[in-house]
Formats: sequence, C-alpha cells, structure tokens
Amino acid sequence: MKANTLTSTLLASLNSRLKMPNSPFSTLSIAMTCALISSSTLAFDKVHQEKGAAENKTEQSKAKQVSDVEVINVLGRRNQANSEMTEQTEQLLSVAGIGNDPLSAVYSLPGIVYAGGDTGSPAVRGSSPDDNAFYIDDIPAGYIFHLFGDSIFNENLIRNFDLHAAAFGSQYGNATGGIFDVQLRDPRHQDFTTTVDLSMLKSGFMTEGSVTENSAFYLSYRRSQIHLFLPEGEEDEGYTVFKAPISDDYQAKYQWLLGDSHKLTFTASGASDTGGVNISEQSEQGRIDPDTIGDFKMTTSFDTQSLAWQFYGDEQKIMQLVAGHTAKSTEEKFGQGQFVNVDENSFDVRFFYQVAWFDNHKLGFGIDYSKTDVDYDFDLIPYYCTENDADCNQYKGDRIQDNASLSDQNIAIYLDEIWAINPNWLLTVGLRAERNDYTEQSFVHPRIALDWFVNNQVTIKAKAGSYSRFPDVDTALKKLGNPNIKSPTAIHYSLGVDYDFNDLWFTSLDIYHKSLTDLPRSTDEHTQTNTDIAVTDNDLHYTSDTSGNAQGIEWLVRRERHNGWFGWASLSWSQSERTDDLTNITSDYYLDTPLVANVVANYQLNEHWDFGLRFTLRSGAKYTPITGLRDNPDHEGHFLPNYGELNSKTLPVYHRLDLEANYKTTYWGYDAKWTMAMINAMAQENVSGYYYDPEDDDTLVQYNISGEEDIGIFPYVGLTMTF
Repeated sequence: MKANTLTSTLLASLNSRLKMPNSPFSTLSIAMTCALISSSTLAFDKVHQEKGAAENKTEQSKAKQVSDVEVINVLGRRNQANSEMTEQTEQLLSVAGIGNDPLSAVYSLPGIVYAGGDTGSPAVRGSSPDDNAFYIDDIPAGYIFHLFGDSIFNENLIRNFDLHAAAFGSQYGNATGGIFDVQLRDPRHQDFTTTVDLSMLKSGFMTEGSVTENSAFYLSYRRSQIHLFLPEGEEDEGYTVFKAPISDDYQAKYQWLLGDSHKLTFTASGASDTGGVNISEQSEQGRIDPDTIGDFKMTTSFDTQSLAWQFYGDEQKIMQLVAGHTAKSTEEKFGQGQFVNVDENSFDVRFFYQVAWFDNHKLGFGIDYSKTDVDYDFDLIPYYCTENDADCNQYKGDRIQDNASLSDQNIAIYLDEIWAINPNWLLTVGLRAERNDYTEQSFVHPRIALDWFVNNQVTIKAKAGSYSRFPDVDTALKKLGNPNIKSPTAIHYSLGVDYDFNDLWFTSLDIYHKSLTDLPRSTDEHTQTNTDIAVTDNDLHYTSDTSGNAQGIEWLVRRERHNGWFGWASLSWSQSERTDDLTNITSDYYLDTPLVANVVANYQLNEHWDFGLRFTLRSGAKYTPITGLRDNPDHEGHFLPNYGELNSKTLPVYHRLDLEANYKTTYWGYDAKWTMAMINAMAQENVSGYYYDPEDDDTLVQYNISGEEDIGIFPYVGLTMTF
C-alpha cells in the first residue's frame, strides 16, 4: 500500500483517541538566497546641566552654556544582529489555539486550507501541498510539521515568517504552489538566560547569551507530551497503539560579527517523529485491505547544518554565501513484512549578490546548486494512483522489491532588476534559468512585478511568472514510477490593491490565477491508445497528462494594535479544477474550497492578562461518494467500495472557534506566563470525509458509510518561565 495511506491510518487511529490535529510529513526543497540590509542602531548620550543666571556674563557662564547643548553620539554597524521578532510574526504568535506556533497561524490567512479538514499540510490557493517549498534560513528542511500538526520551530527563535502565495520572485525555485520562508533570528548579545516551557502538548528549554564581545549563540530543544495522554496497549475499534507518538526538535545558532560589515553564522536544526499502531482484522482498515493487517510503525527524522557568510557594503551592496547539508531518514514497516526505508543526503550551495548600479536601479544576481543522493529499499504492494484518481484499489499492483540509489543535481542562475522609475512606480524584472540532470529538463522562467503607489494610502500591485518543480518522488522512481516523467509546471498571475485608511486600519484585495501543466496521471487503457507518448504497456505507471487551473479573490482587513486591541478578518472565494488531458474530463480538485472566512481578535486587558479568539468558517471541500460495494478479488469474503464521479460531492460546512487566555506574572523574581486555551470551544463535529465502515453482516447492497470527524473540543494549559 502507498505510504501516505498507511500514515493516514496511523493518524486517524491516534486522532480518534485524542482528537488532536495532525499532518503528514512534508519533504520539500527550494533554492533561494536573499539578505536584507540591517538598519543601524542609535545610542543616545544626553548631557543636561542647570543653566547659569542670565545676568552672569563671565566666561565661566559661557562655557556652561556650551555644555548645555544636547550631544548625540551615533554608533552603528552594517552587520547589526537581527535578533528581534518582526511585528507581523509577533501577531501571528498571538493567534488563539495554536500554542504560539506562527506556522499553524497560517491557516488563519486567506487562501490557505488544510489538505483535509484539520489534518495535512497547507494547500495554497488551489495548489497541491506537494507544490509548496519550505526552507529555514535559506536551506531546505526535511519537513517542518510534526505528526500532530505543530511546526518544528521554537516560537522564541523565529524572526520572520513570510508566505508568498503566488507569483513570487526569481530568487525562489522548485515550487509551483507557495513559498514558506522561515528566518530564525540572530542570537542576542546579552547575559546568559534560560527559558523553560511546560505544557500538555510539549515541553522544552532554550538557552542564549554572549560568548565573546562579538559572538553569541542559542540552543533550543523541545519534546512532545502527547504520548503521556495516549495509553499504549488499549484496543479501540480494532486499532491498538503500541508506540505512542513522540516528536522532538532542536535549533542552534552561533554567530560572529566580524568588523562592521561581515557576519559568519553556523546554524543547526533537526526534528524526529515516531509512532506505531497495530491494525487488526477487526479494524476498518483491516476489513477493507487485509494486506495491511499487522504492526504499522513509522519513524522519520532530519538534521541540517549550514554555514553562512554575509557582507554589507556601501550603497545597498549585499553579498551572501550559504553552504548546507541535510540528512533525512524514513523507516516504515507494515502488514506482513512490508517495509520502506529511505536515506537521503542533500548538499546545497547558494550565492547572492546585490548592488545599486545606476541611479534608481538595483541589480540582484544569484546562483543555486543542489545535489541529492537517495538510497532506498522497499518490499511492498504498490498502488499506482494519484490524488486525481477516485479509487486507488483499481490501480493495485503485484508485490515488488527493490534496493537502489537515485542521484539528482540541480543548478539555477537568476537575475533581478529593480527599477524605481519615479516616486510612484516600481518595476521588478526577473529571470531564472535552471537545469535538472535527473529529468534532463531545462527551464527559463521570466517573472515580473509592477507596483503603482497611487498616493500615500493606495498601492496597486501586478505580478506574473512561470514556475516548475521536481516531480513527486513516487512517480519518478524505477519500478514504482516513470524515470522519464516530466516536471510539473505553472504560470501565475496576481493583481492586488492595498489601502491604508490610517495608522490603525489596513485592507487589501487580491485576484489570482494559476495555470498548471504536466501533472502526473496514472496509466490505463487511454494511455495505451494515445499516440503522442511512447507507451506500450503499464510499466511506466505514470505519465504527465494532467493539467489544471485555480483562480480566486481574497479580501483582508487588519487592525493594528491600539488601546489593547488588534486582529484581522479575511474572506476568500476560489475555484480549483483538474483536467485529464487524454479524456478531456474536468473535475473539481479535492481541495477546492470555494468560500473561506477567518476572524482573529486579541485584547490586552492589562500588564498581566491578554485574551484571543480565532473563528474559521468555510464551505466543505470536495469528495468522491461511495455508491456501492464489490467483492474484493484478492481476499474472499471481503468487500471494496465502489466510487462515483470524482469529487462530485461537497462536505458539510466547517466552522471552529478557538479561545485563549495568557497570564503574565513572576515567580521568585523570574518572568513567567501561563497559557490556557480551548480548541474547538463550540465542540463542533466537523466532517473531513466519508468512508466505508465494514460490519460482519455486510452484503453488496447492505453496508454502512461513516463520517470522519476532525478535532473535538480540547483544553490545554502551559507554563513558560525565563531564568
């Protein structure tokens, strides 16, 4: 069986016990290097002395008058450490019910939905979660979400988190959906401090401080507490958790400030997740697919190290060189002796240079190089299907084994020209050229952005660009896929208007369109008869014969912090479709969610108490209905569901309210904060899908269909202390 189906089985079993959000792991890579100019800091030394009497005309009085002049000493350095969180990220951390996790707060922004109810990775503006790219400090991460949906980052270490939902610049590659750009802050030059977090969800510590006058470091480690609330060995509806899920993560950074213009930074980060569940013949999964009966255990981890050098020169000159290494490991065991083992090593080098070369012109140049070596072996029963197939059981293959390696190199060169035409117009023209040796494909991606500053309040933004990414790994491997499959591509268009009412209120309106091509399609009789491709049998399993489009409009209203209040509200409409290019049949995409509304509000009552709420309302996603049963040809006495038209039905309307209160105090002279939250405070039973629920007396005409519910009501309490 495909690994993502078994992962869903594990998560569904654990979720039924705890009713917590969860998400599959994401393994995405990107190519980008970009630095920002540090703003100089000012140190003020004010000297005030009492003035002499006006009638005193002596030289002593005159000297005293000179000493009364305010003296300002300006101390600055171009390589100033960026050690503080941006205001935008600080507001994201305040969203209720996310456990101070800004990446989880992304689902409160317009155009972002879970890839399946309260589970899965983020889907951005009608694209697949696999179309996104994630990176940490310019280096790809093995994954950024743990088993139960929280990100791998300590909230105290995130400086900035940017989401580029469409038509992003030429410094980004290997993505056709959205870009998630996480920048960890620099270490603070201060006395050593230690912060301890204790909660029902996770616990951890962080230590930080100066090592020398020009160097500092921090280290953070966290470990989940979910396993404490999931007793092992208890059977529930045919599932028995024998390894309660445990996740941990760490981040470390050591930085030297060399002179006034250079930075040298070493960064290390990593995460791991493990969990196991026994699938019995009495379980829903075991009744439908007896091949999966047995222990299912999954362990995945990654470790990343990088070294970055940055130079800040005169006249907006910036130079950056980053080199990094990532090791990722995945082990899955399931059924009767089936397994998948993958070891991956990636090496990345990124160079970026920016210079103001003419009046009102700024030129950016970058080179990205990556090399990935993958060793894998497996013994499994494969299902050759994609997210656009209604019934994966129709694409079941014979049990196969393999032990092989895969090597992939990608090189990209990009240019960005930023032209401030006049105070009202800003033009950015970019070009990205890249070559991948595994797919043997080359691309040249033009990208353009035009900003019109109509006045001090109104800005109109237009953007467009073309994009590509590496194919889904399971569609590109020998035996399991097609080694000659093409890279998915996309063209993005975006038009937006920003309006600043005043210093308190802001609103924006964005319209977008995405055209998607060369998406994977599983092979069948239509593939056999198509004369445009060289396929004589099903051994290739996949071809690049699916296309799609996504379009929508998003409205955001934001209130800045004033009198204790801040928050935002958003409303979006979207449409996403996929087309089988061989049959010309178009269907709604399974993540098509036409209407989504979000409200986030926070109020600081006093220096001790602050409160927050988050409310989400959205129309149901699409699903493929079960229309009947058929005999399982591989297991006598068992049934398989028959499915109707692909994604032809809509799930019920979804809504959820999260509440949170924070209390700041001190214990023994140390700062402390209590967090009390209620997830899904209205106990809404949101349905994320329907499934065949087997019973002993089932027949071809008598069977039961059940709904899969998302997270139920869940309270939690946490304590943070700084020593």
